Formats: sequence, structure tokens, C-alpha cells
Amino acid sequence: MLAMPLSNSQIEAASKFWEEGGWETKELAQLKEVFPKPQDAVKLKAVVLNALYGTNVFAISRVAGCLETMLSANRSTGPDMVEEWVAGIKEVTNRQHYSFVAKFAHFFIAPDLPILDYYAEWMVRRHLGRAQSPNSKRYLKCVEDVEKLRELAGWNCECTQLDAYLWVAGEYWCWKKNQDLKINVDLKGHFIRLEAGPENERTLRNLLAIDVASASA
Repeated sequence: MLAMPLSNSQIEAASKFWEEGGWETKELAQLKEVFPKPQDAVKLKAVVLNALYGTNVFAISRVAGCLETMLSANRSTGPDMVEEWVAGIKEVTNRQHYSFVAKFAHFFIAPDLPILDYYAEWMVRRHLGRAQSPNSKRYLKCVEDVEKLRELAGWNCECTQLDAYLWVAGEYWCWKKNQDLKINVDLKGHFIRLEAGPENERTLRNLLAIDVASASA
């Protein structure tokens, strides 16, 4: 049983919100179309991803070189690969770039690999409560928790749909607790309009499962 319910309608609303808001990063899809092989244009992919998503990788050229080396080896393409890449890149930057690596893997290697993001992680924990995975490795725990969330919710949606919900909902509820929090500027505009009038932002309201009557009380 989930600690916080999650319905199919919320996932559907997340897909609609994503589509209506033009949140899809077309540049990454275009890059993958032009350079379909994971080993192609690694530096270009890394630079664009880092710039568009603000993943804060400062030594991006060296990190891209590290990725090229690891991609040239015949490694797995599953969750273990992400952990291996994080460890490999840490030898270059002395930092664990989970967000960057997970996004690179999701967009350019395997779209069924979940995007790891602080707000998404926070949201998954809120839904699962004590049902969270005890795995000490951050990305493996993320994957196991996402699968557990799907299992307990009783539905099977695409990874991108769930990613959209977790990111938006995570940012909203964290911002709700602390409105000085630095979050996505465009999302913040939607949140402010929702707070100003619960009858506004219908799609976002459905995503968050907020009832107009209770919100207005």
C-alpha cells in the first residue's frame, strides 16, 4: 500500500501538462536522430545536455572524454551502467554526477532508464514511505523504488510519463513548503497561478490531485 496515493489520472495529467507546456527538449531528440549510435558525438551530446538541464558539470570536456572511453568498452546498458559511469566520472571530477549521467543514459542510451533528479527522488519517497528500497547505491535504489511505485500503484506507464509526474509534483510540493526554494522558473509561474486561484491551472491541479473546493477553503 502506498503511503501517498497515486492515480492513473495524475499520470495522464502529467503527460498532458508536459505536452501543453512544450517541456519536451527537442534538441536532444534531434541529436539522437542525427547521431543514433551511443558512441557518436559524445562530447556534443554531453555539452548540450549539460547546458539545457543545468547539471553543473564544469569539466564537461574531460567528462565527455571519460564517457567516450567507457562507451568504447562493452558494458551493460542497464542501471548498473549508470553506477559504473558515476564512479568513472568521479575519478575525473571528484564528484558524483548522478543527475547528468542518468539523463545522458536516458536520452542517448536507453529511454526506459529513469531520470534521477532530487525532486523526483523526494516524490518517490513520499509515495512509498517505508516501502523504499534499502539499496545503498543511489541510482539502483532509484530504479528499484520506481518499480515498486509502479507495482503498488497497479499500473504500467512509460518511463517518460512517470518522470514527468515525479519532477513536476516533486518541485511543487517542495516549493509549497519553502517558496524561497530555487526551482524551475517556468514551473514556478504555474505554481504561483495555481496558488492565486485554485480554479486556474486545471491540468496541473489534476496532476497534483488538488481539489478546488478544499484548496479554496
